[in-house]
Amino acid sequence: MAAVNANPPAQYFTSLSRNYGRQTGNSTRAVFASILGRISPSITSSSVIHDNAGGVGTVTSVILDSLTPTSPDDVPEVLITDNNPGMIAAAKEAFRDMKSKITATEADSHDLRNIPDAKFTHSILNFSVFLFTDALQALREIHRTLKPDGVTVLLTWKRFGFGSTVHVAQSLIRPDLPPMPIPGSHFMNEGVLRDLVIMAGFNEEKVQVQHDKTIRKGEDLEGMRDFMLGDISKMATKDWTDEEKSRWPAAVDEAIQREVEQYGGIKFEAWTVIAQK
Repeated sequence: MAAVNANPPAQYFTSLSRNYGRQTGNSTRAVFASILGRISPSITSSSVIHDNAGGVGTVTSVILDSLTPTSPDDVPEVLITDNNPGMIAAAKEAFRDMKSKITATEADSHDLRNIPDAKFTHSILNFSVFLFTDALQALREIHRTLKPDGVTVLLTWKRFGFGSTVHVAQSLIRPDLPPMPIPGSHFMNEGVLRDLVIMAGFNEEKVQVQHDKTIRKGEDLEGMRDFMLGDISKMATKDWTDEEKSRWPAAVDEAIQREVEQYGGIKFEAWTVIAQK
């Protein structure tokens, strides 16, 4: 059965760009930071990196934190691309002092015709593949733009903590309705992303799959609560009565509390695929 297209509208991502780290509970940042040391060949100041569908440049920020550059010569060449103008504007602002080495520009990951073949040593796709309309084509573009022996790192959700928590909140008020669909939920299944990577041209023997997780708690819970009470609530409570919608904040609080009691915070699990060209 074909996957349901549950992608949020573009304005959703524009709104998210204003406070991405806080509203995502730094979940995407935490998972990528945890796997950075496992990337081989490792990222150095001489690397040429594509932060692909990179939003506000979360991956770039993690890389810079790990390298702790003290001069422009210590900063690798990075291209941040995203198809959302709000995200790119935020990325440009974040790295304005490093614009000689770090560039942010609007681009569609499905069509990178302005990027030559064999450009990058590393291409990172951090929790975006499930939003693509044609993931295989986007992965083929990653393969094309990587140098020989270059490495791509792709992360996708195995358990999307936001979605699981929202589903509990929905069930507390409208258990009779199906839960809000999760974009690209078929990628949560084991092997889906790996198989696409191989179909895109990567050698099966050079593809590794790993399982990673993060528990977001403390101050991160406050930002995630704001997220669940913001634009996402419009999708979660679509066609509800005003009375039902008024109960949403309390339901979210209870769903978060249940998650905390079970896991110590909101749990996110990820599939990480690392493939060498």
